Amino acid sequence: MRFDDQVVLVTGSSRGLGEAFARCIADAGGTVVVNSTGGTDLGAQVADDIRAGGGQAVYVAGQAQDAEQLIGNVVETCGHIDAVVHNAGIVRDKTLRKMSREQWDIVLDVHLNAAFGLAQAAWPHFETRGGGRLVFITSASGLYGNFGQANYAAAKAGMVGLGRSIALEGERSNIRCNVVSPYGATEMNSANMPEDRKAIIKPEFIAPLVGYLAHADCAETGSLFEASAGIYKKVRWERSRGLMLDTTQPLSIDDIARGWASIDDFSEPDYPATMAEALGVMVERAAAARQD
Repeated sequence: MRFDDQVVLVTGSSRGLGEAFARCIADAGGTVVVNSTGGTDLGAQVADDIRAGGGQAVYVAGQAQDAEQLIGNVVETCGHIDAVVHNAGIVRDKTLRKMSREQWDIVLDVHLNAAFGLAQAAWPHFETRGGGRLVFITSASGLYGNFGQANYAAAKAGMVGLGRSIALEGERSNIRCNVVSPYGATEMNSANMPEDRKAIIKPEFIAPLVGYLAHADCAETGSLFEASAGIYKKVRWERSRGLMLDTTQPLSIDDIARGWASIDDFSEPDYPATMAEALGVMVERAAAARQD
């Protein structure tokens, strides 16, 4: 799968996961826009290295949350844009009780607000090109929660909901959006990690999935994936069959307490893929029970 004549912006690509994503797409012939805040020359060096290896890359400094300006600079530099991989991120770890509003706001700004801004700013350019691809990088913290990361977990979980909504709105314009939760050894998480562990979870092992989802031929949209160590999995919601009470009779808290085992029983699960499906199954089941 080639990226010839395709321009892909990868935010936060001066090192770690973002650098791996940028190099993977450049190896497939794409013009990669390497992006970082500009605080160091690492991003420029990555772009230089890609060009030295025969690839196509430009460096555009800027914060991901300054999305309109960043997208405008990319289009001005490269002529168009075909895909955005939003990888840039920060952490400001603190327990909820001790977390400042500033620590909350800055993390949501870099992750979730930037994802919204980048998608909105890129949208008209995608429409001009006949479509576009968005890949948001979430985290296991967002999917499962993590101690001391309420801000980070909320931002990353929000990107999942945002991605699903973008997928629905972008369908008619050939704008696809997917979300990837990676686990790779980076400077952020591997300071005390044994070398043999780092070798198993290199960022390069995640990059092919991100590259595929950013490709114009990829029809997948609105989906969530986990990737690490050369293992790639699609994630979906699972829901218990649940407790159904007789709504022709008065309902009480005690009814919930007595039926809790049924609410918590996943022996007969269902897997709603859309909001309409999730709500419709419950209404249809209740209506059928009334008819019986």
